[in-house]
Amino acid sequence: MLRIPFARPLAGIAGLFLLTAATPLPAPQQETAPVPHRAVYDIRLAESTDASGIDDARGRMVFEVSGNACEGFSMTQRLVVNLIGGEEGDRLLDFRVSTFEGGDGQLYRFASRTYLNDRIIEDVEGVARREDGRVVVDLSMPHAKTVEFKKPPLFPGQHLNALLTAARADQRFLSSTIYEGSGTGERTDTASAIIGLPGKAGGPGPDAPGAPQSPLMHGMHWPVSIAYFNEESEDPDALGEEVPAYQMSFTLYENGVTRNLVMDYGDYVLSGELQGIEELATTPCSH
Repeated sequence: MLRIPFARPLAGIAGLFLLTAATPLPAPQQETAPVPHRAVYDIRLAESTDASGIDDARGRMVFEVSGNACEGFSMTQRLVVNLIGGEEGDRLLDFRVSTFEGGDGQLYRFASRTYLNDRIIEDVEGVARREDGRVVVDLSMPHAKTVEFKKPPLFPGQHLNALLTAARADQRFLSSTIYEGSGTGERTDTASAIIGLPGKAGGPGPDAPGAPQSPLMHGMHWPVSIAYFNEESEDPDALGEEVPAYQMSFTLYENGVTRNLVMDYGDYVLSGELQGIEELATTPCSH
């Protein structure tokens, strides 16, 4: 599942996002998702406000995942987008991230770097481990620091499988505490998801308008919308009064492939349409 944590505005997203307590699910281990693949997305501006200073946006995103459920999964992602217009003039954003997540969910390594007009504006790197019911993060960038979360969050691959577990169980709402290493790497986020009704296996598939030809998109799929909240308050009731820092929607296939991306940063919205997808060789588990 894709997430683009760059250039998040502080302004809230307009409208209400329904937050509903979900039936607790056990923390999942990575099983069948994600299937190793490389996907290319065409990025365009879907909408913007005058406050954004953006008249148009064009770019491309490449996402690649490899590995297996035993040894773990490696992921690389690069997004390059030209934001056009405004008093500042055109801006070129280049977001790069690489991660590794152990198949048992005990280890998560991450490194991300964001450039604005070839100048680094965000650089984060670290290792997160589960220890005695906690998650301990050793950051090396932007500063050497150790952070501890007593309420253990899900790592990205675990969150993906939690969404799929909920979707297969016809659960329409899922709220999870997650850790991706975004921002300065010092906080967790709350991801509140709405999962729509499933689409049948075989559709929309390769015959859908604009869809690339691929057997990877013939499985069961669901429309998913997720609002991400910064966990800066210890008041559990405060979340219902906040607006998301970021919102994303997409079509999620049972193998972890996504298409029809919509990334809402508040003052502007980017769309990502799948242009090409390639299944990568799967390394079988050694045990």
